[in-house]
Amino acid sequence: MDYLNYEDQFKTILNQEEINRIQSPQLREIRMKYWRLRHEAFINERNISDRDLEKLCDDLMRQEQEELQLFKENNSNI
Repeated sequence: MDYLNYEDQFKTILNQEEINRIQSPQLREIRMKYWRLRHEAFINERNISDRDLEKLCDDLMRQEQEELQLFKENNSNI
């Protein structure tokens, strides 16, 4: 398998195919968790206002970036 390079693993947005190309299982799990949460929010868009959906997605992006930063700090040897 052709893994993503280090910088690409931390792009703001990744699709499922790119997430599957992350070598670290822990990092892949973090990225997939937030991908799923955003996906579920969009599927549920009929039950949520556009403004609330935007706020939810922004919050999820912020949480993901915080978790990615912690991952980087704790795995600086990767």
